[in-house]
Amino acid sequence: ALLYTASLLDSASATALDCGELLPSPERAKILAVWHLLEMAKTTVDRSIACLKPSPTTA
Repeated sequence: ALLYTASLLDSASATALDCGELLPSPERAKILAVWHLLEMAKTTVDRSIACLKPSPTTA
């Protein structure tokens, strides 16, 4: 579920960034704020996924 969520957030982030490039300044700022929130959520999910991976043990 976390991998799927990360993929969805990645797609949403890319879509928001693409849309922001086409808009004038005030609307663009709003879209970039949404993009930033999506990136923060994606980072949280990515870190959660990384924590699930077992760390290598040293001998």
